Amino acid sequence: MLQTIHDACQNKVFFQVVNHGISQRVIDDALGSLSNFFESAMEEKKIFLSDDVKKPVRFGTSRSNGDAGKVSRDFIKLYANPIEDWIGLWPHDPTDFRENVGKYASEVRRLGIDIMGAVTESLGLSPTYLRNSLEQGMHILVANTYPQCSPTSKILGLPPHTDHSIITFLLESTSGLEIMDFTDSSAWKSIPAVKSTLKVIVGNHLEVLGNGMYKSVFHRATPSPRLSRVSVASFLSLRMGETVEPAVELVDEEHPQKYRATSLDEFFNHLSSNEERPYIDCLKI
Repeated sequence: MLQTIHDACQNKVFFQVVNHGISQRVIDDALGSLSNFFESAMEEKKIFLSDDVKKPVRFGTSRSNGDAGKVSRDFIKLYANPIEDWIGLWPHDPTDFRENVGKYASEVRRLGIDIMGAVTESLGLSPTYLRNSLEQGMHILVANTYPQCSPTSKILGLPPHTDHSIITFLLESTSGLEIMDFTDSSAWKSIPAVKSTLKVIVGNHLEVLGNGMYKSVFHRATPSPRLSRVSVASFLSLRMGETVEPAVELVDEEHPQKYRATSLDEFFNHLSSNEERPYIDCLKI
């Protein structure tokens, strides 16, 4: 299994988890509550509308009329660890939102910390490497909805980007994820959604931790011509101000340090700035 994870993270920069232990009921309930939230009146959602990228509960919306390259999505961002500190700030309409989304958040975080043990071991590190830091670290859920679009539309759900996290778990109601395949003329490859499967994506901070052994993947979201799409990205990171840097075990004369230390707080500052370079490029030495 470790070799499979290593090959996937190094060559495909993501892998999928099928038998993850999160029940179909928990998944369906979370997606259902999120769908109901997005379908609720805008007056209810605007309570959480904000441009502050560090706000622990934040709603945002961007709708396009069909221009190529434009983005069309609504999202809700939720801080989720420790969940008891944040869940009281989450939406309470629909009334089952906190219970259903909170249960999924707790279970995907538990799964994520266990899988990170296998990921660090596949790097040649201890399976408990960073475990304590991750258990105390940030867990941010970002749920998105993308409206149904015309088959000829060139609207994007999300533009090309890499994730800031150490690791990301993606749940989808239907297909829409595309990744950049740099081995095939930089072509975009559609990744089909398999019911209840979680996609595991390498984040920028894992690229830093592994000193470039694993690369964060450029990916984007595309709307469906058949139906609206809901996705839930679970970002696992260290605490806001805690730094991540290349593991000393992975730095030597043949493999000099390729990245400087950074933190989640620095990423948010980058996001708020006018810096045009991708975040990961700003970290390279």
